[in-house]
Amino acid sequence: MKYLSPAGRNVAVAVAVTLAVTAGTAMAGTPALAAPRAATTAAAEQQTGPFALAVGEQLHGGGSTGFLTWVRSHDGVNTTWQWRRSADGSATTLPKGTPDFVNPTTATDSDLVAVQTGGSSYRLLDMAGGEPVDIDTRSVGEGAELWHVARDTLVMVRGGNSLHLVSKPGSSVVHRQVQGLPADAQIRDLRYSPSGALVVRYEVSAVEHLAVVDLAGAKVVEDRAVPRLYYASEIAVSATHLAWSESNPDGSVTLVTALRGAAGTTRHTTFDTHGGLYVPVSLLGDRVVFGLSDNDLSAVSLKDGTTTGLLGDLGVVTASGDDLLAQGSTPEHGEGLYRIALDGDGRPAVTQVATEGARTPVSVVDEQVPATAGFGTAGSTAKLRWNLSRGDVRVRLQLTHQATGKTWAVDKKLLGTATEAAFTWDGTFPNGTAAHNGTYVWQVDVSPLNGIGGSVTRNGTLQVASGTAPHDYSDSGSPDLLVRNGSGHLASYDVRQFVAASEKTWERTERGGGWSVYDRLLSAGNLDATPYADVVARDRQGVLWLYSGTGHSLAKPVRIGAGWGGYARLAAGSDLTGDGRPDLVATDTAGVLWLYKATGDAAKPFAPRVRVGGGWNTYDLLTAPGDIGGAKTGDLLARDRSGDLWLYLGKGDGTFAPRTKVGGGWGRYKEIVNIGDVDRDGRADLIAESGPAEASLLNIYKGTGDWKAPFRRATTLDAISPYSSLYGARSLVF
Repeated sequence: MKYLSPAGRNVAVAVAVTLAVTAGTAMAGTPALAAPRAATTAAAEQQTGPFALAVGEQLHGGGSTGFLTWVRSHDGVNTTWQWRRSADGSATTLPKGTPDFVNPTTATDSDLVAVQTGGSSYRLLDMAGGEPVDIDTRSVGEGAELWHVARDTLVMVRGGNSLHLVSKPGSSVVHRQVQGLPADAQIRDLRYSPSGALVVRYEVSAVEHLAVVDLAGAKVVEDRAVPRLYYASEIAVSATHLAWSESNPDGSVTLVTALRGAAGTTRHTTFDTHGGLYVPVSLLGDRVVFGLSDNDLSAVSLKDGTTTGLLGDLGVVTASGDDLLAQGSTPEHGEGLYRIALDGDGRPAVTQVATEGARTPVSVVDEQVPATAGFGTAGSTAKLRWNLSRGDVRVRLQLTHQATGKTWAVDKKLLGTATEAAFTWDGTFPNGTAAHNGTYVWQVDVSPLNGIGGSVTRNGTLQVASGTAPHDYSDSGSPDLLVRNGSGHLASYDVRQFVAASEKTWERTERGGGWSVYDRLLSAGNLDATPYADVVARDRQGVLWLYSGTGHSLAKPVRIGAGWGGYARLAAGSDLTGDGRPDLVATDTAGVLWLYKATGDAAKPFAPRVRVGGGWNTYDLLTAPGDIGGAKTGDLLARDRSGDLWLYLGKGDGTFAPRTKVGGGWGRYKEIVNIGDVDRDGRADLIAESGPAEASLLNIYKGTGDWKAPFRRATTLDAISPYSSLYGARSLVF
């Protein structure tokens, strides 16, 4: 099991970085810390100043003049690998390996990065600008894994117990198997030193060992048993020393070093791992650098035992040439990436290489917000964009309907170099209801993820103009279903929310009480001079009333006239005369169909009736769905007592073509409503209600525009039973 291989070690450290967000325990039993000094090494002098890492960018490995990092995408699916130059932070994105879940591996004392290109093939990328080298490692054998890169040599493990060195100094691949490891050894970890030595942690007969391998000779040159080696400890090797940490009976851990070639060991500081946290260990000159993941990083002198504090909030530590790189924090500069090098006196000094996230001020470079948006057709959207001066920010956009206060809001993170915040609004509120027409106030707030660089707020207005619809009682351009309950309360439901199936609890808008005085309610379309849908109601004395729509409500009723009680059925909403206004039809008790042409005048909305024809008493349901047949004129639908539905195509002059059978089985529906265009495809649709009142089901029949087959197969929606259970029996409004 490769639980502390170089790849495994980085995984462990990545977990440790995650823990650092929530943990804050201090290292126990550590001697007093001396303050770190300013670095004066050549590497530090070349540094032009801290640059910014992207938010979430993690250190993976270091080289002689740069280092390897990774950033996970916002959705957590993809990972981007980058090589950054230490001098200026310039980033080069690495190609994905094959398979792409295999991490790149970097050499610590060169600028070479190994990427698997498929099967046993690897490519050594020279990040300093040299030509890449392709190496085929088939000679190592099936199942071999790359664990380390030592300069230009791939260090590979096969079967968990066989160590191999593969390089390509010229045109031919050179493969050497390391000699001196027991045949039954289980290799656990590797660590390379720029001195040319490789230390191997392996287990044999349940005892841990550290073996030093001379890479030039491809053989083990020294081996020591370390039975108490802490399971989550790193190991380190230099030209003179070995270093590791050991477990104690009380659960604590002690830092241990040994002079190479000597039998004895030196025990240094002891500390608590707080439940098994990771312990990074490195050698830097005559210092051993150690820490505890998400806690402090310190250095102990091998000469006098002096301990120097280096970093807090420790993340990943990796070698970088003769120095170390580590993610952590200092009181002066906060969280970031730091180089740890020896100063002129041989003492460890800390220099900030990069900050965590951008520090430049945030500003809006450009914005693109439409003045008007409409959502009356399927797929229509509004696109709002802001280009910013930097990334690593959180952007929040909120749109608020000025008249009702209803809002739509969304948050987005821009990571790394991404600077465009683009939002697409489909014209619905969060619960799936259609956005109302009118003025919307938009506000965009931009704030840095690391809290540095200030915040920006921009405001403006956007007009939504989605038009109107025959069944639109919320001024959204989307049809509403009117429902009257047994107590005489009228309410409306946004059908767009039904179609989206966005949630189980439908939004209900109350339209007032007292509607039980009427025995018939019709959603009649726009009958007056306003652009909004109206309602026609007949009371039990046979008087017809007009409720003009105002957009979000209904005006007080206007009396149309008396004598309407002689009609068995009424239907409204289809333009049968071709003048652009919805007309009304009625069948009397003798079965005669009468046409009432709309006038557009609220005071007198219908012209005198015109006889259409007889024989309509064979039908028990009549509805006016608008244009079903695709001829741009209004049509009628009628259901006979056998449950067959018949289509009467309007000719546009108040007459009809011979009827056409739509289909059978429609007798199971209590109501069939000419709801209008529910899916915004330009075709009229139907809603049909089935089932008992306490568990009714709504079925949507979407129009095809083909009079021979005018409807698609029904889509069943959830019941509006909450309304039923609260108010008892109710009926849909035609």
